[in-house]
Amino acid sequence: MTALLAKVRGVTPLLKPGLGASILITIAPGLMLGAQLPDLRLVVFTMVGTFLVAIGSFAYNQILEERTDALMERTKGRPLPSGLITTLQAHIIGSSLLGIGLALLLINVNPLAAFIALCSFVYYVFIYTAWLKPRTSLNTALGGMAGAVGPLIGEAAIRGSISQASVYMFLLLFLWQPPHFWCLGLKYKDEYAAAGIPILPVAKGVPETLRQMIVYEWLLLAAIFAGWIPLGLAGPIFAIPALAYGGFVLFLMYRLKASGGTASPLRVFFLTIGHMLLWHIALAADLYVRRWLP
Repeated sequence: MTALLAKVRGVTPLLKPGLGASILITIAPGLMLGAQLPDLRLVVFTMVGTFLVAIGSFAYNQILEERTDALMERTKGRPLPSGLITTLQAHIIGSSLLGIGLALLLINVNPLAAFIALCSFVYYVFIYTAWLKPRTSLNTALGGMAGAVGPLIGEAAIRGSISQASVYMFLLLFLWQPPHFWCLGLKYKDEYAAAGIPILPVAKGVPETLRQMIVYEWLLLAAIFAGWIPLGLAGPIFAIPALAYGGFVLFLMYRLKASGGTASPLRVFFLTIGHMLLWHIALAADLYVRRWLP
């Protein structure tokens, strides 16, 4: 039994459950866009189905990146390059999770939610991982679309359609992801270069990466403000904390730029995660107060 538990714990990095759980936060505001509050059954099946599709996607990501993972100090201990499991076992795990997740969404939520989740899987695994990532420095910017679909799934689940509101939420995530992941690129630039992955710090250099990080962060803050004024898609409960936290992150990005990229990029990386979690919680609360609170 102890050996089995150790095996399960060892396989866990294949699925990145923490990252999968963070995706669930992005669904919550979309679920607040219906004509009524979502019932618990719908919320549970939407969350569980999306979570299973997401971690199944992460398994296939690592199947395709087994060779490059073995070349990087940060990733060589993952289950596949370390030999803890075989590629066939990873296929079985990934396909099982994907199939169960899609079935839960299709049967218990609706076809549109299942279709969006499937499109995210296809884009993440085949467009981003297999094609973009090993070929172009645009990999992070373009690959961000796969991780931004949570709000679309949420609204599709509650309404059976998508609207301007969830597309706006998708845009926020799309703008947030490049500077977030480029922080890792700055920290592990030499490892990515050794593995032949042309992320922006490798292909264009550290100064250009820092410049683009700041541009994306300014665009994100502008989009947050525009969602409040003039679009009116959200109110101050969302916008004020999201702008304040984002402003602090932007300040640290300028400090990182002044240091030439050496002033703890991982600190900025983790703070961007906090920003994303904060604005989704604030946005869900904002929508609840504006739409449902008596």
